[in-house]
Amino acid sequence: MEKKEQRMVHFFEQLSTENKQLMLSKGTKIKVQSGFVLFSEGDSPKYMYLVLSGLVRLSKMTSEGKEFSLSLLQRDELVGEAGLFNELSVAVTATVEEDAELIRYDRSIIEKLFIENGELAVAFMKWSAIQNQSTQSKFRDLILCGKKGGLYSTLIRFSNSYGVEHDEGVLINVNLTNIEIANYIGTTREGVNRMMNELKKEEIIFYENNHIVIRDIQYLKDFLQCGDCPVEICTI
Repeated sequence: MEKKEQRMVHFFEQLSTENKQLMLSKGTKIKVQSGFVLFSEGDSPKYMYLVLSGLVRLSKMTSEGKEFSLSLLQRDELVGEAGLFNELSVAVTATVEEDAELIRYDRSIIEKLFIENGELAVAFMKWSAIQNQSTQSKFRDLILCGKKGGLYSTLIRFSNSYGVEHDEGVLINVNLTNIEIANYIGTTREGVNRMMNELKKEEIIFYENNHIVIRDIQYLKDFLQCGDCPVEICTI
């Protein structure tokens, strides 16, 4: 039987045209530059954001003061949703990585909207569940397969989230330095340098205009013993 092509469906894409317009009308459109911090770990939750364009990175600080990157969110995804319907402080820091246009929602307004609109509430719950499963699977790969597994998992996830077809494989269409990759797997730049050089030597990856091209993604999946999980779970 032919395998069905898998494609990511972000929160906003799930909504009807009517509810998309409703969501857009309930917030304030803002433009923010790269480097701007939307909220920091430990803050009281005040706003939630919908990404219209640009990139937003979520991160945490370890007890040793090292930054650990968790996610890189793109168009049609939500930022700050974990602060809804509770009084808990924010658990992550959200930093704009690429100039972005966002819809900013006051927490009380968006909570009321979700309570009153069943389609929005269901879409939100589905998206939140997928985000939680994705986070759990990232840590599973890192814990069970070590730093190398963490690197391979991160490359696969970036290819699912930002990959475009290339003559020789999949090109990751965001600029990723080895320092940035190291922050996603909790290791050093030198460690990433060594592992990436090994992959280049084995002709698993190569670089084109400062972008990573994965020539043999199956090699990475075989190392991780990847199952046939939904593509939404295997994202960054």
